[in-house]
Amino acid sequence: MSKTIDDIHYVMGFSMCGYYKNIKFPLIIDTFSDNYKNDNKEIKIIGNEFDKKIYYPSFLDGNKIIESDDIIIIFNGIELIQRPRKLVDFLVKLRNKHGFKKLFYLQGVSDPYIIPVLVYLGINIFDDLYIREESNKKIKYNVAGKSYVDYNPLKENVDFANNLISSLFDSIKNNTLREVVEKIAISSKALELLRIADSYYYNDFIKYFPSRTPYILANSMESLNRPDLIKYRNDIMEYKKPENRDIALILPCSAKKPYSLSKTHMKIINEISNYRKYLHELIVTSPVGLVPRELENIYPARFYDIPVIGIWYEDEKIMMNNLLKNYLKNNYYNKIIAYIPEDLEFLREVLPEDTVFIEGKVTDNANLEKLKGTLKNMIKKDFNYGNKLYDYKSILSFQFGKWINKYLDNIRIVNNFHQDMILKDKKILFVYNDKIGKFTITKQSAKFFLENNKFNVAIDDFKPTSNVYSVGVKDATDDIKPLDEVILTYNNEVRGVGTAMMPYKAMIDLNKGIAVKVRS
Repeated sequence: MSKTIDDIHYVMGFSMCGYYKNIKFPLIIDTFSDNYKNDNKEIKIIGNEFDKKIYYPSFLDGNKIIESDDIIIIFNGIELIQRPRKLVDFLVKLRNKHGFKKLFYLQGVSDPYIIPVLVYLGINIFDDLYIREESNKKIKYNVAGKSYVDYNPLKENVDFANNLISSLFDSIKNNTLREVVEKIAISSKALELLRIADSYYYNDFIKYFPSRTPYILANSMESLNRPDLIKYRNDIMEYKKPENRDIALILPCSAKKPYSLSKTHMKIINEISNYRKYLHELIVTSPVGLVPRELENIYPARFYDIPVIGIWYEDEKIMMNNLLKNYLKNNYYNKIIAYIPEDLEFLREVLPEDTVFIEGKVTDNANLEKLKGTLKNMIKKDFNYGNKLYDYKSILSFQFGKWINKYLDNIRIVNNFHQDMILKDKKILFVYNDKIGKFTITKQSAKFFLENNKFNVAIDDFKPTSNVYSVGVKDATDDIKPLDEVILTYNNEVRGVGTAMMPYKAMIDLNKGIAVKVRS
């Protein structure tokens, strides 16, 4: 498999940023520069020469594109953008076919309010033709939208668009592109494209979307359908609760994360501390969904922020009820207690008839006394109870998959240097990082992943040190997304462990850029 782009640096989802022939991308090509030539005989883009062809419209023609070794030109962008569903479908199929080996240039589209979602969909190169046309019409761009002025604002418009492109570069690099796309969704066309991608192409985007991002700013309903949140909710539907936690206590979320450090949860925890070992605490929240207490430190539960006004919208109610209903199909509880404020009353629709409801202000002393009395009458001395080891087994299964469970017999927890470690036969298998809520792999547990060919990056014959670059990657399993834990192997020999910095396909396709940050 050839690796054609030798200057790529960062990949997030379908989007890429970096330097190609010392030119920073994503970029808007100046059509009056040496990087752009389009005459009757040929097209020349950043040194790539193309035979002149015309297709109209692109997605209706069997030969939809023309391409060089490094760049694909998608013609008639203005026409394509008018058919958003066909455009999204076209771009998804293009990425699936070509992977990350080529840059995508969408001709004729440079509306700055649509560019962010197009970058999210995989476009790397734009031209300034549309900006020039609108500037000639005395249309000026600003953060609130477009306005008319009494002069040609070309320079200001180009600067505005290029500043936006620079922000997109940074957001791809630090995995915050989705926030930028949602924030700048002023254009109804941009929202339409995003909703189509979310609604119909989740399976395509989740293959490359990071397993975690620095944060989630859930300021719009579009956040409900982020690929990472949909994946989390899908995984929670299949989640198996820790052993011997057979009484469920449903609680509301809090603004502070993790929830257990909020004033509300601390007060509840303090009041019921004698009973918690028998309970499985379940926090309901939007847009994340359902968060078992043992998962409150993981992504996304600890890393989202949402405006809290005490009102659940219908889409949120439907999401939450569907999630809780499916979760309870896979997890049986002897008893369920719903200790909830009035705005969560809609949960009655899916909770069993014998659920004990205690509704009202959750920090109210009378309600807390009622909760304690309920627990005292419900819990018997001969009840089994859960412990931290059971919680960690569930977290490991949630993080890596149920296949890991067969390796978790006879394990124990040791705390060293303020970190919990999972040991077996005196060997450290996993180390829990409570700051990001995940387990890291050690060389002792790497053999489990090798035996099952999971999260496996096959490299050339060298000893990995601080970074493994994509040029040294021979192959990678398709379960790897950016920021996943991975093992590094050569000819079925474990050479190291670390954190993926690219999706598996980019590791295979590209020649430059950090594929894995090595830990040992």
